[in-house]
Amino acid sequence: MVETGAANPAARTLQIEERLIGETVRQVIAHEIGHALGLPHNMGGSSALPVDSLRSPSYTERMGVSPSIMDYARQNYIAQPGDGVTRFVRKIGPYDRYAIPWGYRALPTASTPEDERPTLDRWIREKASDPIYRFANGSAVDPSAQTEDIGDDPVRASSFGMANLKRVTPRLVEWTSTPGLDYTDLSELYGELVQSYNRYAGHVVTLVGGVYGRTKASDEPGMVYQRVPAAKQRAAMKFFADEVFTTPTWLVDENILRRIENAGALDRIRQIQASFVNRLLDPARMQRLTEAEAYAPRDAYRLPAMLEDLRAGIWTADLAAAGPIDLWRRNLQRA
Repeated sequence: MVETGAANPAARTLQIEERLIGETVRQVIAHEIGHALGLPHNMGGSSALPVDSLRSPSYTERMGVSPSIMDYARQNYIAQPGDGVTRFVRKIGPYDRYAIPWGYRALPTASTPEDERPTLDRWIREKASDPIYRFANGSAVDPSAQTEDIGDDPVRASSFGMANLKRVTPRLVEWTSTPGLDYTDLSELYGELVQSYNRYAGHVVTLVGGVYGRTKASDEPGMVYQRVPAAKQRAAMKFFADEVFTTPTWLVDENILRRIENAGALDRIRQIQASFVNRLLDPARMQRLTEAEAYAPRDAYRLPAMLEDLRAGIWTADLAAAGPIDLWRRNLQRA
């Protein structure tokens, strides 16, 4: 409901139809059977899919939301109303159909495990340049290996996700109300909506001081680690100025909150905003920004530039405007 309700009419109720629930459960079971067969989580899978392709009905029907069922990529929160997408959940993908034969296919000409190695290595080299077949564990510094994300551009993906949350929020009371029952379901689903907001913003913060990692054998060309381009990091900081530091008043809809709590909105927003300020000011992140400048002083997104963008996102507009600064903004600046 929270992630896909804007574009998926079948998700706009607590009584989800069996067809949709059944397909979702099947994909969860397939994921767990993948573990039983030896496949670890592949958090890099979904980053191979272009954001725009995840708005295509034919593409999503063919690919789901990730090339791998082993990714933590559960729902298509990118698809927008009017796109015509009908499949919103993951499915077994090309990575899985590649990994299982690599691990299990019999090679009759090989009499020992070592004899299999040339063939297995050749299969890897054949797919090495195709991101569909990339494997990556989850990473706190690699924006292309995150949990619960989809698409190849965290800023655009999260912006589409935020747009859908803004559409869902004013309908949440209607979609979660059951005659004769209280607002327990509304309270739970609103909590999930706030978590989704945090999750989408969290996917973006990884770009700042981010480093892409690509697993390579020593006989493969190229570097293992590559810094996120400066333009992508600046776009991430603009996202925070627009979607996080500019008060998300839509997230504190009084029509919802006065049904589930007597107070708490002000502190909730302050905690969200302060947590992202703290994450941006993480010493390890600032160290990566500083080191990037040491190696590429012209092309790097420098630490002073990040701090200036952060300061501007929190103060500049208010200092230039006439009149008092509202309570929400003062709370952020105090934090």
